[in-house]
Amino acid sequence: MKRSTPSVGVLITNFNNGPWLRACVDSVLAQTRLPDEIVVYDDGSTDGSLAILRSYGDRIRLIEGVHDYTRSGRASHAAAVAAAFSASTAEHVHLLDGDDVYLPDRIRRYEDAWARTPEAVLLHSQSQNLSPEGAPLEVHFWALNHTHDYYEQTYRVHDCHLCYATSTHAYRRDYLARRLPLDVNDGLHLGFEVRLAAVAPLYGPILLVPGISTYWRTRPESLWRREPRRSYLNLMLMRVRYFNRHACAIGARPLLFWHNYNFFHACVRTWAPVGLRVAVQRLRGRPRSASR
Repeated sequence: MKRSTPSVGVLITNFNNGPWLRACVDSVLAQTRLPDEIVVYDDGSTDGSLAILRSYGDRIRLIEGVHDYTRSGRASHAAAVAAAFSASTAEHVHLLDGDDVYLPDRIRRYEDAWARTPEAVLLHSQSQNLSPEGAPLEVHFWALNHTHDYYEQTYRVHDCHLCYATSTHAYRRDYLARRLPLDVNDGLHLGFEVRLAAVAPLYGPILLVPGISTYWRTRPESLWRREPRRSYLNLMLMRVRYFNRHACAIGARPLLFWHNYNFFHACVRTWAPVGLRVAVQRLRGRPRSASR
């Protein structure tokens, strides 16, 4: 018996992305493989976003939320995705922030990859930075993200930040149903996308779709730029603690941060005197430099 094709949905979350919102929605409507549903959650925008979204009529399903100014930006983002997800029915759920843009064949390439590995719980790909004016900038590349076995990679490097940004993510519905809504009130200052993707290898395969799928807009008002800057060491420790709390709850093995080479390198960069840093760099074959 021929297997039916999974339904495809796109969840767009928006808060005051008016200048870039039409390009975002249009990029979904221009896909070579159109989604079966487009759910847009607007989190109480005050910049004219709602007028733009209402102009699409029944081509999108619009949810007009009310912004909670007592929550952090990360908490608001997590709540917005959960609200959009609860209004969707698709089996394959693609995420998109309101200021980012899909390339025209994004959904088709993801669904082709999914057809070959239908048990995958998360698909992601590289993205390219986009200026506020729309000019393409550098392409994101992180070597640890490029692997065939994310479960093995997680326990090999003892770290769990192995996926690209939110707008490159697509999830199986059953995985999101187990994880949403996310609890972000645990004292760990981690982004929504890290919390959702970090433990995904414990539930099934993760696929990296070759090439660039998304333009990721970088601008001073972006959520990640508004939050306090934290050291790599601090972020790594929070990621491992988050993973281990979840792993313990479901009976999986914990990560051991002292088995992570980057942990020791970050310790040296954070606390060691300049002379020791130079010695470590020499041992690693790097040019002599006293800068961080």
